[in-house]
Amino acid sequence: MTTAVRTARTRLTPQARRAQLLDCALAAFAEHGVARATHSHVAERAGVSVPAVHSYFRTRDDLVAAVLGEVEAYLIEIVSRSLGGPKAVHEALEALAVNFSRDAKEKPDMMKVWLDWSTGVRADVWPRYMDVLERLHAIAQKVLERGKGEGVIPPDLCVKAAARVYLGGGHTVALMQFSGATPPEIDAVIGHLVRTAMGIGPGAPLPAAG
Repeated sequence: MTTAVRTARTRLTPQARRAQLLDCALAAFAEHGVARATHSHVAERAGVSVPAVHSYFRTRDDLVAAVLGEVEAYLIEIVSRSLGGPKAVHEALEALAVNFSRDAKEKPDMMKVWLDWSTGVRADVWPRYMDVLERLHAIAQKVLERGKGEGVIPPDLCVKAAARVYLGGGHTVALMQFSGATPPEIDAVIGHLVRTAMGIGPGAPLPAAG
């Protein structure tokens, strides 16, 4: 059963009310799935009427677009922040995987909607997810190309393929957190992902920073 957030009598600004409804929508989508969540589910969680939700998100398409917009912004931000900056290549790759694992615990609704969205191959939201994925791949490819330039990644490594495998591994790390995997199990997978993305053998040491 869901627990409604009883705030119907609280006067909020339109911006605050929309933000509250969007938070409730994210939770509803995490519970019911992108294909099944409705305005009614959001209204129940927010403690408001269904028409109140419609006043901010007129159609279900509007509601879906708003929720997926939040997830898209989250994904672009976490990948850009984790892989950006002056960190060594292997440190950047480790940071993103660790952050995905952490957020599966700290932001479970966001992560669950991401995971559900990523499997909706036949849904009308699939093209948008593919566009987001291409942007994420491009960010990861830049880090791997930098590794080539620094000589810590083999020059013949296909960075496009490596970026795809690596980000798919981040997906796996989030799933492992939800399945109750132990920290050592997650760390082992992260280490394997980083070495694979960099074209380094399982037993080889990671390059020293700097």
